[in-house]
Amino acid sequence: MNRNVLTIFGLTLIGIEGVAILSPAFPEIQAGLGITKYQVALLVTAFTLPGMLLAPIIGVLADRLGRKKVIVPCLFIFGLSGSACAFVDFKAMLVLRFLQGIGGSALTSLAVTLIGDLYTGLERAKMLGYNAGVLSLGLAFYPILGGILADIGWRLIFLTFFSAIPVGVMAMGLDVDGVYGEPFSGYLKDSLRLFKNRRMLVAMLSGCTVFIITYGSITIYLSYLLEDRFGLTPDRRGILIATVFVFVALVASNLKLFVSKLGERWTITTGFVSYAVALFIVPFSYSLAVLILALFLYGFGHGTVLPTLQNLVVSIAPPENRGIATTTYGSMVRLGQTVGPIFGSLLVVHSLDLVFLAFSGLATLFAFINAVG
Repeated sequence: MNRNVLTIFGLTLIGIEGVAILSPAFPEIQAGLGITKYQVALLVTAFTLPGMLLAPIIGVLADRLGRKKVIVPCLFIFGLSGSACAFVDFKAMLVLRFLQGIGGSALTSLAVTLIGDLYTGLERAKMLGYNAGVLSLGLAFYPILGGILADIGWRLIFLTFFSAIPVGVMAMGLDVDGVYGEPFSGYLKDSLRLFKNRRMLVAMLSGCTVFIITYGSITIYLSYLLEDRFGLTPDRRGILIATVFVFVALVASNLKLFVSKLGERWTITTGFVSYAVALFIVPFSYSLAVLILALFLYGFGHGTVLPTLQNLVVSIAPPENRGIATTTYGSMVRLGQTVGPIFGSLLVVHSLDLVFLAFSGLATLFAFINAVG
């Protein structure tokens, strides 16, 4: 647990905070701002859109200028603009969320880049599993905190984004720079060649799809289902979501075992099958116990798919192109986070159940794509 490792975990936790801590409070934010469910989704889209566009550029800068010179400013932008959302109306909040999204656009990707710089082989897979475990524990803790704060006053949630500032101070002491002196023209050629790799392309598309599914269904609409069908309050919704992500952390922390036994392809395929089955069960879960079982199955998929895809991207990319590889993957993740809520909002007009069934079908498709390689 040296400074580098603590910074990696800090980057991961800040990188996911932008949406995770808000998820149990969306109904309260909607009521407090006097907006629609579609407009609530825009608070997610405004945050994720910059990452879709800017993450690869940030990756290039991290490869050419060094990791630290990129990471520190991003953390400060995230913290200052995010916490300012506590004091503004909906229109100004959208602008600030966009700025916050610029700062947060590549944080989790750069954490993966640092792991790729520091570890190799199965040790890299193990560290990525631990990092995914930390990510999942963050996803467990943030909903609880968000639910508690929503009960007090939903604007307080935005003040938690200031936590990025001390992580930025800690990142100033990073020992890994990752600056490579290859001519820029050669760097671009090598990067383009890297993205023509079939395994890389499938990994990128799979990462995008995971977050189309997650943000289009679970992240936003699970809270509505828990409120409408079971009458759960924000704090109880937060506790339930937290319990699922603790399970995700346990699964992810054992990634080395899954990869060594099944290999990367079948670990990913198994995860997508878990997504598909879980999301199919959700609309028919009129018992809370059945819904919880479905969510745990979903959590198994999350704990296996995400770190395995990251490991695949880092393993394919050479060190001198690792920044652009992981941030382009992150850009695809942001694309999924951006369009997922839009697709979900189009489906929920017809039926909340249709949201989960449609994304179950998408997960089935990508289970097949990964199975055939």
